[in-house]
Amino acid sequence: MSDTRQTDDYKSSKNYDHNLEKLNDLNLREEIEVSEQDKCTPTLDYLQSLVEELYTFNKNSLENNNEKVSYNKALLNEKVKEVLKLMKTNEEAAVAENKAQYFFLLGKTWSVTQPVTEECINVLSKAVKLNPTHLDAWNSLGECLVHLKRFSEAKYCFLASLKHGKCKVILRNLSIIMREAQLLTNENVKENLNAGIEYAKEAVELDATDGESWAILGNAYLSLFFSRQEDKLLRQSINSFEKAVKDPVAAKNADLHYNRGVALKYGEIYTDALLSFEQASILDPMWTTAKETLEDLITYLTSTQTLYQRKGQIKSKRLQQMTESLNQSCLGLYNNKIKTLKGHVLLEHIPLSKLQAGFNANKVICGRVVCVVYNQEPVPYTFCLVDKELSCVVVSVYNLAQGRGPIIGDSVAIPEPYLTHIDAKYINQTFQYPSIRVNLPLTMVVNKKNVSAECVSQPRFFSKQY
Repeated sequence: MSDTRQTDDYKSSKNYDHNLEKLNDLNLREEIEVSEQDKCTPTLDYLQSLVEELYTFNKNSLENNNEKVSYNKALLNEKVKEVLKLMKTNEEAAVAENKAQYFFLLGKTWSVTQPVTEECINVLSKAVKLNPTHLDAWNSLGECLVHLKRFSEAKYCFLASLKHGKCKVILRNLSIIMREAQLLTNENVKENLNAGIEYAKEAVELDATDGESWAILGNAYLSLFFSRQEDKLLRQSINSFEKAVKDPVAAKNADLHYNRGVALKYGEIYTDALLSFEQASILDPMWTTAKETLEDLITYLTSTQTLYQRKGQIKSKRLQQMTESLNQSCLGLYNNKIKTLKGHVLLEHIPLSKLQAGFNANKVICGRVVCVVYNQEPVPYTFCLVDKELSCVVVSVYNLAQGRGPIIGDSVAIPEPYLTHIDAKYINQTFQYPSIRVNLPLTMVVNKKNVSAECVSQPRFFSKQY
């Protein structure tokens, strides 16, 4: 199961309980199944080879889904029919060899085509009833339930399989499903997202060379970052993606490069972010989102640099008029001592020209908004700030609700600003400007007043799931 985008639409509670009851009605036959697996199974081996060929054909068709080679769904359906016919022809011999394995292979064949049918669910359910230790059958059943958007039942399948052994694919799927929007509530978000990280970590521990496991761990960290806004989580996400792209197989996955690009963009590591989005669009030319995200980021960086250089394209006389009214009162609550962990501190008001790269402790800056940078995405909210000395800096505010950012002419005070110097390159373009990053909008003072809680909104990370 790849990490692709979906949302949930639960079946009724009655149907869910019925399916859960069916899955719980298991008769453990481990010793019997072990002895069956030791048998010579020429028929099942033959059928399994057919199913593997079917999946290889489907995978290659999807990977070659570009402008030159279109995915032939009709041909896949024909191949599925051929395999199902051979399954039926060899059913008696295959059942005699291993009934559970036969139903598993039959369900795998059905599951290639979308949408997944109830017949597919039924035969895979039979497989896990006959052999509850069949991890592949549990996983296939869970994945099929995901495609039907029955996420709670899918989660049950993945968890049930862990009672009989650990498998990196199932652990990865559990990590993904713990982030499924329809399974998250206000009460369990933190718990579920943390669990998603732990399952992904276990998958990595089983095979530290598997790039897909590292990619899913990166997605798990990124999801928690959006929830908690801790820089450490963003760094862990980026580090996981870096390990993922070292795997030649995983590196062919457009989703990996796109999600890595998202993490790098939020980290304002723009050169690598641009290259990641470019790679995603190369690997999947038909995926317009990757190409559009690349183009939007280029446009955003170009506009930001231009507006910074021109100080919002406001004429000098007008700029002088806008900034001359800036005074200590514009600092709002920072005009007085504020309570910190080290006691009450009076922040020093400094001009933009005195800012140092990195964290400027016990300092506060103030200026006027001279322009707002248009961004296709609402995050970050970006504007240019000019102080009384007519120095200019770019300010990027994260976690700000749409329509709640300061506008041209507003005074803005920012305590203990974190200054970075953006220096990004892409093809023949260079983007350079000083930037202040604000992760907590509530710390800002706009027009002498604190930013209110209603202005804050945390973005969500929608990785490509399932």
